[in-house]
Amino acid sequence: MQAITSTTARREKNGQARARAIVRFNGLLFHSLAAASFLETAVPLHVNRLKQVYAAHLDVQLWLEQVWGPRRAELGRRLRDFLEATWPEFDWSAAYEEFYESYRRHSGPGGRGAALQVLGLCAASAQAAVFYRALGRGADDPALRALAQQAAHGHGSDFDYFRALFERCKRDERVGLVPSWRALRAACRSARDFDARAAFEPLGRHWSGAPTVPTLDYVEFRERMVALIQRHAAPGRIERLLFRPWLERERSVPASQLPERRPERRLSLAPQLAAA
Repeated sequence: MQAITSTTARREKNGQARARAIVRFNGLLFHSLAAASFLETAVPLHVNRLKQVYAAHLDVQLWLEQVWGPRRAELGRRLRDFLEATWPEFDWSAAYEEFYESYRRHSGPGGRGAALQVLGLCAASAQAAVFYRALGRGADDPALRALAQQAAHGHGSDFDYFRALFERCKRDERVGLVPSWRALRAACRSARDFDARAAFEPLGRHWSGAPTVPTLDYVEFRERMVALIQRHAAPGRIERLLFRPWLERERSVPASQLPERRPERRLSLAPQLAAA
């Protein structure tokens, strides 16, 4: 019996090692996880901003500070741990510092009311949940699948909260259908053109030696990410509407000009209307 147990344990360990080796040379997975880890880790910027937006709602401030912020930060820490274990040659701290210095300057308060801002949070949570759901179904590493499935569930719960908050806020602000749809589209484009791209840009510049993953440019990354989501996440009708901006052809804009083009930021990556 002991010999059987030992053999089974060895097989499981060898299987995990093979799965980790496959992941290690997957360029799409590296860029996706690294960008997601940056955006999750930077969530305190948004907590501070949103507490000002919802200053009249003490319960929302407490939820942002005690539930949403810590949950997102913990996810960022777990993603970082996975990245550093799988790609030890990648200097996560240096890459994150470059990202953060650019990102923090463009995450200040937006000009829209509370209702339209929370619609942007709905869009961000839905996109993030779809992203993690795709990873949870398509990743080779069992530990990564479990992590992604938990992340998808967490972002799905965030979507439910923000949707209920929108219903509260729109009664006070009398938000119409057209402004709401425009706000959703703007949030989706912001996630695509600023948040995800800002997190992607430093990833090729902080390796000790040659990167172990193929080099991707942002357009190729975006196209491959959309294909991954379509293959593994099985997005529903509303989710496909939210992801439509990711399918549009990208205008040729120098990367150095991107932050100035989007002074009002929304949350990223990401990312369903129902948890996986």
